[in-house]
Amino acid sequence: MADGAHTPTRPSWTCSTCGADWPCGEARDQLCQEYGEQRVNLAVYMATQLGHAAGELSGTSTNELYLRFIAWTRP
Repeated sequence: MADGAHTPTRPSWTCSTCGADWPCGEARDQLCQEYGEQRVNLAVYMATQLGHAAGELSGTSTNELYLRFIAWTRP
């Protein structure tokens, strides 16, 4: 991602730019632009990020993680 990218700050998984839970709305928009029509690849990337986050956000339910990292990637 380019400068001004809304990237995750670990281990809190907050946005490095706006401080919201990552992926924030801007990060989602940036990721959708980056992946374009390759939504399956976006979902795979986000599933990988979910795997990393699950170990660091141990108090977060699996449903909440799914909604935060995966559900929005569907067209």
